[in-house]
Amino acid sequence: MPSEPKIAIIGAGPTGAILGAHLAHAGHYVVLCDILKDHLDAIEADGLCITGVSEMTARCERLAHSVSELSSYPEVDTIVISTKASIMPLLIPQIKRAARPGARFISCQNGLGNEEFLAEAFGADNVLRVVVNYAGSRVGDGLIWMSFFNPPNYIGSVTAKGEALARQIADAMSKAGLETQFTTDIKKHEWAKAILNAALSPVCALTRKPMKDMMDLEVSELLVEELLREGIRVAEAAGVTFDEGFFEHCVQYLRKAGYHKTSMHQDIERGTPTEIDWLNGKIAERGRALGIETPYNSAITALIKGLEMKSSAPAEHQ
Repeated sequence: MPSEPKIAIIGAGPTGAILGAHLAHAGHYVVLCDILKDHLDAIEADGLCITGVSEMTARCERLAHSVSELSSYPEVDTIVISTKASIMPLLIPQIKRAARPGARFISCQNGLGNEEFLAEAFGADNVLRVVVNYAGSRVGDGLIWMSFFNPPNYIGSVTAKGEALARQIADAMSKAGLETQFTTDIKKHEWAKAILNAALSPVCALTRKPMKDMMDLEVSELLVEELLREGIRVAEAAGVTFDEGFFEHCVQYLRKAGYHKTSMHQDIERGTPTEIDWLNGKIAERGRALGIETPYNSAITALIKGLEMKSSAPAEHQ
């Protein structure tokens, strides 16, 4: 039996914090890494508090205020990346300097192709991918609201050499209260999650409305359905086989999401880069490569990128 992995989680936003809290609460070695000083200070003082569909306060005594500080924890052999996919190009050089030789890396993010991006930097044998089916919001320093969890999560490896670790992480997450299944077909689940995210998250970001509002409005639900259909066509052209009735499953899944504010909606409100290039942008890119037209995903990508850009117009015209 391989030794228990010693884990660092880069990104203590909702995804990483929920994972870190559950693992730490279950007694695992966890280092939380984030640049938000007040957030980490609150965690150090009072613990990491999760409320909502899961309720716990986890003592997280191992903290790093930057990626470079991870070198202070030489025991770490497994690094989970739960930041926005959009900042990965900036993170990779920092991680290379801080990680110990032989470290393994796990993408726990939204988007398509994240694990291939990491594999180019760290070697395919050393990279895993997690697809989570929970979500939440940071509602205060040291405080995360977990809005839903539709189990299970899925984890897989890029090559067979990573399978033992993937099974071990799946077991640890499940025993910690985040039911997770090992899979040899992580791409199927990656595409499924990306299609769901690309269908509703940018629509909510553009309208500044929670998920339920956009699924209750007929015209916006029709837009969501067209985005779903395009994503499914591209995925199937790429060789992904979904279960029968997958489209209907997606629609029902999104209808039950409730008044959750999507991460892209939160990004737009904060003025931070979104993951549009890794979601709708990737679907449109793969569609072009495969000869599949994606007018809805292309249009949504253009609108979000327009929303992100800083206008060059004089102040009186903004």
